[in-house]
Amino acid sequence: MSEHETTKIGWNTPDPGGSRRLGMALFLVSLAMLFGSSVVAFAYLRLTSPALQGLDPVELPLGLFASTAVLMGAGFTMHKSWKSARRGHFSHLRRWVGRTWSLSALFVAIQVPSMWQLLEHHQMLGLSEQAGLYGITFALILVHALHVVGGMVPLSILAWKARHNRIDSEHLLTVRACAAYWHFLEAVWVALLASFFFLG
Repeated sequence: MSEHETTKIGWNTPDPGGSRRLGMALFLVSLAMLFGSSVVAFAYLRLTSPALQGLDPVELPLGLFASTAVLMGAGFTMHKSWKSARRGHFSHLRRWVGRTWSLSALFVAIQVPSMWQLLEHHQMLGLSEQAGLYGITFALILVHALHVVGGMVPLSILAWKARHNRIDSEHLLTVRACAAYWHFLEAVWVALLASFFFLG
């Protein structure tokens, strides 16, 4: 299907009853509750637990800060994907979705050695409270990284369809959902990193 044909179809395909948008909203709300409660619990324990109050801050690997810039880039390219989809610009959509996938994969690739460093610190410290602090930090970063990997599954399908000219108006909501999800992951990561930096 050519870009001209895609534009001619019209990309404002309605969502009957708003069921898909509602489902995506509920999904993001449930994830927000998961990550939000995790950050609150981390902050509460760090500030109130006698065993954790006197501990040294967690040494955050520099890779975590580098991966932040990469994730922000993925959020930007996903936003451009959504704008291209709304306008029916197929060639632009294919390019931006591909870039989003590459940046997301790079984010995970940078995170893996950083998480490994945290795990090494955890193991070196044995059964001490300091080791527990590293363990909590590692677990929260791992959960977020797994959600990025999970989001790359529908993104991969979308990228494959775009590459093989199989995108039509029915995929507009899919692009929108991916964009919302990636912006959500950005916000969660910034909140996690800030909590580690100021409270860890």
